[in-house]
Amino acid sequence: MSQTYFAILTDRGEAKLANAQALGTQVQYSHMAVGDGNGNLPVPDRLQPALVREQYRAGLNELKVDPLNASQIIAELVIPENIGGWWIREMGIYDADGDLVAVANCPPSYKPQLAEGSGRTQVLRIVLIVSSTAAVQLKIDPSVVLATRAYADSLIAVHMLSADPHKQYRLRGAFTSLNATTALAAAHEGVIVLDATAGDRTLTLPPSDAALGVRDFLIHRADNTGNRARVQAAGADKIKFHTHLNAAGYGFLYLMGAGDWWHLRSDGAGGWWPIGRHDSDALGRPVFETTTGVSPGGWGVFAGSSFNRADWPWLWDHAQASGMLTTEAERVGMEGGWTSGDGAATFRGPEGRGEFLRVLDDARGVNPGRLPGSYQQQSIQSHDHEMWGQAIYASVNPTGGGAVSPWVGGSPGTLRTGTAGSTETAPRHLAYPGRIKLI
Repeated sequence: MSQTYFAILTDRGEAKLANAQALGTQVQYSHMAVGDGNGNLPVPDRLQPALVREQYRAGLNELKVDPLNASQIIAELVIPENIGGWWIREMGIYDADGDLVAVANCPPSYKPQLAEGSGRTQVLRIVLIVSSTAAVQLKIDPSVVLATRAYADSLIAVHMLSADPHKQYRLRGAFTSLNATTALAAAHEGVIVLDATAGDRTLTLPPSDAALGVRDFLIHRADNTGNRARVQAAGADKIKFHTHLNAAGYGFLYLMGAGDWWHLRSDGAGGWWPIGRHDSDALGRPVFETTTGVSPGGWGVFAGSSFNRADWPWLWDHAQASGMLTTEAERVGMEGGWTSGDGAATFRGPEGRGEFLRVLDDARGVNPGRLPGSYQQQSIQSHDHEMWGQAIYASVNPTGGGAVSPWVGGSPGTLRTGTAGSTETAPRHLAYPGRIKLI
């Protein structure tokens, strides 16, 4: 029984395919057309230069090798629902030169248009047997290609089988608990919980190079001991925090207190960038606390403490840039500022214990002549007291007052009261522990 419906290459299509195979080039299939056969079912003829009566032509939607037969190619055309009003009995493929290179017939199918009260998106395919599928290339305009449901489903199926389909989103990673000094690797990416209960601990980040690429490490401290928990970059790499003080960043940081954490991301070029941290309050900021403990996140006691410059390089940079740096010898009267310590290896922070804090006048004129961080002794605003009555010749002890006696050595009749009060002039107040931001 002879076939009624089939597809063939035209003579031009055969010649172009043979020439492409001989020269190692490709034939560019670009368009597909449909026609109504002028009311009759046409028989494909390899010598025909065009369809019997073409009704619609558009760019190919897809051209691929048949996954079930490597010697066949499948060309696909999608006709939108707003196109139609005719029968489809013939189909053809055109190349980039506009030549008909393949022709086929098909069972008659009416393509309605929406104005007729019915419409559908119709997908048509031609399957061609060719001697070399590598000699055929799809030439399309991506702006007019439509994706079929089957094509979209196939892409999603491949996507879902991928082990890591969204490499740009690293939402998952390992959850690692450590209690020893460790050199981290790419496999540690994710959440790392460090316990420094047993002593000082250091976690060294992997080199931020092209091999590592962009990775995320969220490092969290579990213990609340006084042991030092240090996170350091490898080699010459830098952690890009407090770059307003040092554009290059710093080689290490500390996790201070249980619950302190830093989220660091490598850039693949020697840098680790802070994406988030437990407490991002400004470096050097003094605050009051309602606990005698020191909160996690980089806080210390506001107590004029001495620091090692090598251990706290960002804090030393802050002190130098503060405009409140003086020497140890000049510290008296400047206890609210920073000092250069021993002048070589140490420096000292501000002292705030037992003091009232006041906003700097900054040229307003209410409290003029003050330097940032300067100390001012207590004082009472200038005033006087007046006493009225008869001259007093003997000591008097008025009810509720201090002892009153004649002035001796002054003008006759001038009086003074006895002393009363505390060691300082102060309003009613509450005492809270003071803290200062160290990192």
